[in-house]
Amino acid sequence: MLTTSQRLGDFTDKKRLFWLLQSLGWCAMMLVALGILRSKGGGLAPLVVFRAVSGFLLTAFLLRPILSRLWKRYSATPLWLVPSLIGLVILFGSADAYGSLWIFSIISKPQFRDENSQMFVNSSLTLRCGIYAFWVSLYISINHFIDTARERLRLAQLEAETRESELRLLRAQVNPHFLFNALNTILAEAEQPQRITEITHALADYLRFSLRQGSGLHPLGEELDALENYLRVEKIRFEERLEYTLVADEAARSQLVPGALVQPLLENAIKYGQCTSPQPLRLAIRVDSRADGRLALVVENSGHWVEPGGGGSTGIGLANLRRRLELLYGDRATLAIETAPDRVCVRVELPIGPTIS
Repeated sequence: MLTTSQRLGDFTDKKRLFWLLQSLGWCAMMLVALGILRSKGGGLAPLVVFRAVSGFLLTAFLLRPILSRLWKRYSATPLWLVPSLIGLVILFGSADAYGSLWIFSIISKPQFRDENSQMFVNSSLTLRCGIYAFWVSLYISINHFIDTARERLRLAQLEAETRESELRLLRAQVNPHFLFNALNTILAEAEQPQRITEITHALADYLRFSLRQGSGLHPLGEELDALENYLRVEKIRFEERLEYTLVADEAARSQLVPGALVQPLLENAIKYGQCTSPQPLRLAIRVDSRADGRLALVVENSGHWVEPGGGGSTGIGLANLRRRLELLYGDRATLAIETAPDRVCVRVELPIGPTIS
């Protein structure tokens, strides 16, 4: 199946478009001229057909290569093209008007007896120059449009590739962070084999989910289920010093969201909550699909806010998530931090998109 860029590239195929318009244009002009002469009783149909064929050949195999070279040379400074284009229009118009008439006179012996036929022959120069001026204008306009469309497509592809690379880099910063925290938990329980087994299973389940993720969107419920394993690990580690709740309605769980949406918020809540909260640390994760068409995700913890640069906080996790949301949603997504003396609440809101049934 063709992608959007492939379809656009096919639409702007210069060669195919040129020959299509070239054939249709000269055939249409010939038919119009024949219709006008026929309504006025002229007998110049063979000359009209001959001039249409000669015009087709001149523009396709002589004028087009000349214009192509001029366009490549002066496209950055189009004003320099104007004198050359005027000269080409006059040159080709004159050559066509008199040259085609001379060649046609040799091939056959036309009779220009009636007044309409004589007027048609006498006005050939003006008509042919006008036709070539229109042809040149159309050729340059279409080339400019196609070149502009291709440049916009190239820039759009470059921007998309840049965003994809940045997203991959940002995600790559998240997974090692989680693994580091989980391994520290295992080390802390090194003397209790039963707990290490339980922690290892939970970690393996989460890593299995993490490895399945691509660079696109996934159902939020999958991440929430995986984070339950992370919370199980942390609960084993901190025991009664940690309490948590995770509530998400079914509509919210089916929403497609970017990877590692909740994880950095949860990691921050545990890391800094342990340092600032009285025991036990209380965590609450709530996800709702709102009636206004937005998904609201809240991660709340007891304790107080730690400013980036203080208390070991770098602010990388939230900055990372904020940047990814900006790349994916622009200003349609928000990340807000609400603080109080005894709690910290981080709220993320996204536009609701497709769901998985």
